[in-house]
Amino acid sequence: MSKLRTAMAEEAQRVSDTLYFWQAYEPAVRVDLSCCAVRSADGWILIDPIPLAREGMEEILELAKPACIILTNGNHARAAEHYRQALSVPVLAHEEAAAELGIPVDRFLKEGDVICGGVAVVELTGAGTGEIALVSPCGLHLGDALINLEPTGLMQLPDKYCSDAKNLRRNLRKLLKVEFTLMTFAHGLPLLNAPGERLVQLLA
Repeated sequence: MSKLRTAMAEEAQRVSDTLYFWQAYEPAVRVDLSCCAVRSADGWILIDPIPLAREGMEEILELAKPACIILTNGNHARAAEHYRQALSVPVLAHEEAAAELGIPVDRFLKEGDVICGGVAVVELTGAGTGEIALVSPCGLHLGDALINLEPTGLMQLPDKYCSDAKNLRRNLRKLLKVEFTLMTFAHGLPLLNAPGERLVQLLA
């Protein structure tokens, strides 16, 4: 079993029957690390998972089996290796993210892939290495391309962390064609109130 080195969340918040969310503050990077479990036709998809207390993960797994782990960029290995071993599920990520992740990737993802029971992949070049977003039946799931941290709220990843901020902004406009009722992030709370309108305002 791999040793966990990332801050652990004590509990997960149930957003809906198909979405759980948890986060914890990571002193090493001085920011909240957020993640979620999305229930698809194949079971639970763990997106950029950080450690969750055993009782919290057991609560989620009582509802459905785990299907896979998806990492949205090369900086989000987090607790993926631990949960790959603990739950016997594959890790999926963009091919460009693989080297930076430092853990084996069982399947590479690319633009247009539909995986794990109906989750679509959108490439967001210009953010982190191998950055992708995911569109599931319950919402739009972001890695670092968009963040939702106080006090600024919804915003594009700051330029200093982008490989090409202008290119990222162009690619983010692809998300305007997507229908969704909520957004989740790798940094920040889920956005439940008019997320589509908020995205339009951000990218106007």
